[in-house]
Amino acid sequence: MIAFDAIIKNGEPLISSILRFKSWIRSNFKEGQRVLVSVKKFSKKRTQQQNAYYWGVVVQILGDHFGYEPEEMHEELKLMFNPIESKIRPGEMIGGSTTKIPRDKFIDDYIERICRWAATEYEIYIPPPNGV
Repeated sequence: MIAFDAIIKNGEPLISSILRFKSWIRSNFKEGQRVLVSVKKFSKKRTQQQNAYYWGVVVQILGDHFGYEPEEMHEELKLMFNPIESKIRPGEMIGGSTTKIPRDKFIDDYIERICRWAATEYEIYIPPPNGV
């Protein structure tokens, strides 16, 4: 799958790179082939500042406390605060990708729940983000 961004103008989508879009369609599908077109609201990925705060403050503090390397701590946090069901092993929960969390929910929801848990369960203080 590939994604092309567009803007709605006068009720119609205007694809930002229409030539690239058409070229991709021509090179990946046969004439007359049926396809599924999916449209969703554009969501910006988290900012570099949000990412730096998450990895450099939240993950670092908790990893130090629990004795985890940053990637291990990240995996534990995903499992606890962003669980999804495994497609390979139905019924088993795994950590969902945090890249799919919208920018506006990343700090205000995901990280907020982590910080609240750390404070209430382990009395770990994680300083709030400054302007992130």
